[in-house]
Amino acid sequence: MTSESTREEFVRLLTQHQRRVYAYILGIVPNWNDADEILQETNIRLWSEFDRFELGTNFEAWAVRVAHFQILSWRKRVSRSRLFFDHSLVELIAQEFEAHSALADVRHQALRECVAALEPRQSELLARCYAEGAKIKQVAETLDRTTASVHKALQRVRLSLHKCIRRRLAAEGVT
Repeated sequence: MTSESTREEFVRLLTQHQRRVYAYILGIVPNWNDADEILQETNIRLWSEFDRFELGTNFEAWAVRVAHFQILSWRKRVSRSRLFFDHSLVELIAQEFEAHSALADVRHQALRECVAALEPRQSELLARCYAEGAKIKQVAETLDRTTASVHKALQRVRLSLHKCIRRRLAAEGVT
Protein backbone atom coordinates (compact mmCIF):
# COMPACT_ATOMS: atom_id res chain seq x y z
CA MET A 1 0.00 0.00 0.00
CA THR A 2 1.40 3.40 -0.92
CA SER A 3 2.08 6.01 1.67
CA GLU A 4 -0.76 8.19 0.34
CA SER A 5 -3.31 5.38 0.35
CA THR A 6 -2.14 4.36 3.83
CA ARG A 7 -2.75 7.90 5.05
CA GLU A 8 -6.16 7.99 3.42
CA GLU A 9 -7.17 4.64 4.90
CA PHE A 10 -6.00 5.72 8.34
CA VAL A 11 -7.98 8.98 8.18
CA ARG A 12 -11.07 7.14 6.96
CA LEU A 13 -10.93 4.55 9.74
CA LEU A 14 -10.06 7.09 12.43
CA THR A 15 -12.91 9.37 11.38
CA GLN A 16 -15.34 6.47 11.26
CA HIS A 17 -14.49 5.32 14.82
CA GLN A 18 -13.46 8.55 16.54
CA ARG A 19 -16.75 9.06 18.42
CA ARG A 20 -16.69 5.58 19.92
CA VAL A 21 -13.07 5.95 21.03
CA TYR A 22 -13.89 9.31 22.59
CA ALA A 23 -17.01 7.87 24.26
CA TYR A 24 -14.87 5.12 25.74
CA ILE A 25 -12.37 7.64 27.12
CA LEU A 26 -15.13 9.85 28.53
CA GLY A 27 -16.64 6.84 30.25
CA ILE A 28 -13.49 6.46 32.30
CA VAL A 29 -11.95 9.92 32.58
CA PRO A 30 -13.95 12.38 34.70
CA ASN A 31 -12.60 15.58 33.15
CA TRP A 32 -13.32 16.66 29.57
CA ASN A 33 -9.95 18.39 29.21
CA ASP A 34 -8.13 15.25 30.30
CA ALA A 35 -10.28 13.18 27.93
CA ASP A 36 -9.40 15.52 25.06
CA GLU A 37 -5.69 15.18 25.88
CA ILE A 38 -5.96 11.39 26.06
CA LEU A 39 -7.81 11.29 22.73
CA GLN A 40 -5.08 13.39 21.14
CA GLU A 41 -2.38 11.10 22.54
CA THR A 42 -4.38 8.08 21.38
CA ASN A 43 -4.62 9.48 17.85
CA ILE A 44 -0.88 10.13 17.77
CA ARG A 45 -0.19 6.57 18.95
CA LEU A 46 -2.65 5.13 16.41
CA TRP A 47 -0.94 6.99 13.59
CA SER A 48 2.55 6.00 14.70
CA GLU A 49 1.54 2.33 14.90
CA PHE A 50 -0.83 2.19 11.92
CA ASP A 51 1.67 0.20 9.87
CA ARG A 52 1.19 -2.64 12.41
CA PHE A 53 -2.60 -2.59 11.98
CA GLU A 54 -3.89 -5.35 9.72
CA LEU A 55 -6.45 -3.97 7.29
CA GLY A 56 -9.68 -5.90 7.45
CA THR A 57 -9.48 -6.42 11.20
CA ASN A 58 -11.47 -4.45 13.77
CA PHE A 59 -10.02 -0.92 13.81
CA GLU A 60 -12.42 0.20 16.55
CA ALA A 61 -11.33 -2.58 18.92
CA TRP A 62 -7.69 -1.76 18.22
CA ALA A 63 -8.23 1.97 18.71
CA VAL A 64 -10.13 1.43 21.98
CA ARG A 65 -7.33 -0.83 23.21
CA VAL A 66 -4.76 1.86 22.40
CA ALA A 67 -6.96 4.40 24.21
CA HIS A 68 -7.12 2.01 27.16
CA PHE A 69 -3.33 2.04 27.46
CA GLN A 70 -3.25 5.82 27.05
CA ILE A 71 -5.73 6.07 29.93
CA LEU A 72 -3.51 3.85 32.07
CA SER A 73 -0.55 6.13 31.27
CA TRP A 74 -2.65 9.17 32.14
CA ARG A 75 -3.67 7.52 35.44
CA LYS A 76 -0.02 7.06 36.37
CA ARG A 77 0.62 10.75 35.75
CA VAL A 78 -2.33 11.87 37.90
CA SER A 79 -2.14 9.18 40.56
CA ARG A 80 -1.54 11.80 43.24
CA SER A 81 -4.95 13.29 42.50
CA ARG A 82 -7.80 12.36 44.83
CA LEU A 83 -10.11 11.42 41.96
CA PHE A 84 -9.14 8.45 39.83
CA PHE A 85 -10.43 4.95 39.20
CA ASP A 86 -8.55 1.85 40.26
CA HIS A 87 -7.32 -0.58 37.63
CA SER A 88 -10.10 -3.14 38.16
CA LEU A 89 -12.77 -0.49 37.58
CA VAL A 90 -11.06 0.69 34.40
CA GLU A 91 -11.01 -2.93 33.17
CA LEU A 92 -14.69 -3.38 34.05
CA ILE A 93 -15.64 -0.20 32.19
CA ALA A 94 -13.61 -1.39 29.19
CA GLN A 95 -15.50 -4.69 29.13
CA GLU A 96 -18.86 -2.95 29.47
CA PHE A 97 -17.96 -0.55 26.67
CA GLU A 98 -17.08 -3.42 24.35
CA ALA A 99 -20.38 -5.18 25.10
CA HIS A 100 -22.41 -2.01 24.58
CA SER A 101 -20.47 -1.08 21.46
CA ALA A 102 -21.47 -4.32 19.74
CA LEU A 103 -25.09 -3.81 20.78
CA ALA A 104 -25.01 -0.21 19.55
CA ASP A 105 -23.81 -1.41 16.14
CA VAL A 106 -26.74 -3.83 15.88
CA ARG A 107 -29.20 -1.11 16.94
CA HIS A 108 -27.76 1.43 14.49
CA GLN A 109 -28.00 -1.09 11.67
CA ALA A 110 -31.64 -1.80 12.57
CA LEU A 111 -32.35 1.94 12.61
CA ARG A 112 -30.73 2.42 9.19
CA GLU A 113 -32.80 -0.45 7.75
CA CYS A 114 -36.02 0.83 9.31
CA VAL A 115 -35.43 4.39 8.07
CA ALA A 116 -34.73 3.01 4.59
CA ALA A 117 -38.06 1.12 4.73
CA LEU A 118 -40.12 4.23 5.50
CA GLU A 119 -42.62 5.53 2.98
CA PRO A 120 -41.25 8.48 0.97
CA ARG A 121 -43.53 10.98 2.78
CA GLN A 122 -42.38 9.73 6.17
CA SER A 123 -38.75 9.78 5.12
CA GLU A 124 -39.07 13.34 3.81
CA LEU A 125 -40.73 14.51 7.03
CA LEU A 126 -38.00 12.89 9.11
CA ALA A 127 -35.28 14.49 6.97
CA ARG A 128 -36.87 17.93 7.20
CA CYS A 129 -37.48 17.77 10.96
CA TYR A 130 -34.00 16.48 11.79
CA ALA A 131 -32.06 18.70 9.40
CA GLU A 132 -29.52 20.89 11.13
CA GLY A 133 -31.20 23.97 12.55
CA ALA A 134 -34.68 22.75 11.61
CA LYS A 135 -37.65 24.07 13.55
CA ILE A 136 -41.01 22.32 13.53
CA LYS A 137 -42.77 25.62 12.92
CA GLN A 138 -40.71 26.25 9.78
CA VAL A 139 -41.23 22.68 8.56
CA ALA A 140 -44.99 23.09 9.09
CA GLU A 141 -45.01 26.35 7.14
CA THR A 142 -43.02 24.78 4.30
CA LEU A 143 -45.46 21.87 4.14
CA ASP A 144 -48.48 24.15 4.57
CA ARG A 145 -49.52 22.27 7.70
CA THR A 146 -50.08 23.15 11.34
CA THR A 147 -47.30 22.58 13.85
CA ALA A 148 -49.62 20.21 15.73
CA SER A 149 -50.11 18.04 12.63
CA VAL A 150 -46.36 17.94 12.00
CA HIS A 151 -45.73 16.98 15.63
CA LYS A 152 -48.37 14.24 15.39
CA ALA A 153 -47.01 12.92 12.09
CA LEU A 154 -43.47 12.94 13.47
CA GLN A 155 -44.70 11.08 16.56
CA ARG A 156 -46.25 8.41 14.31
CA VAL A 157 -43.00 8.05 12.33
CA ARG A 158 -40.98 7.69 15.55
CA LEU A 159 -43.41 5.07 16.85
CA SER A 160 -43.21 3.21 13.55
CA LEU A 161 -39.39 3.28 13.71
CA HIS A 162 -39.44 2.13 17.32
CA LYS A 163 -41.66 -0.86 16.48
CA CYS A 164 -39.59 -1.71 13.42
CA ILE A 165 -36.34 -1.61 15.39
CA ARG A 166 -37.80 -3.78 18.16
CA ARG A 167 -38.98 -6.34 15.57
CA ARG A 168 -35.58 -6.45 13.88
CA LEU A 169 -33.72 -6.78 17.15
CA ALA A 170 -36.08 -9.52 18.33
CA ALA A 171 -35.55 -11.35 15.05
CA GLU A 172 -31.80 -11.28 15.74
CA GLY A 173 -32.30 -12.33 19.35
CA VAL A 174 -31.23 -8.94 20.72
CA THR A 175 -33.24 -7.06 23.32
